[in-house]
Amino acid sequence: MNTKKPEKVLFDKEEKKAIYVMTNQVVLADGTVHPNELEAMSQLQEDIGMNAILVSDAQETTVEEALVSLHNMTYPKKKVLAQILEDMAVSDDHLHEKEMNLIIQTFKNIGIGEETE
Repeated sequence: MNTKKPEKVLFDKEEKKAIYVMTNQVVLADGTVHPNELEAMSQLQEDIGMNAILVSDAQETTVEEALVSLHNMTYPKKKVLAQILEDMAVSDDHLHEKEMNLIIQTFKNIGIGEETE
């Protein structure tokens, strides 16, 4: 697995839950959960400091709630999020079109990439 660690940024609890929700959406986007994706999710939780309680809370968080939290993040945090989502999408060694479309839509929803449109 060729993923680089996200640059160190401290996310608050709401941001962590939102990141979990959206990375989980990426994992599920192509209809197949690959073992490498599960490993990448586990590594992500460790990297951003999520404990079991926070994961449980995140599982109760809706995509809409997650998008609001992500939209409110600072630009440097959004850049790290972009890398996290990209890494998650390719963690199964294949970038599926549905994963790519979900990530692009997420970027639009949270205000990343408008300068390139």
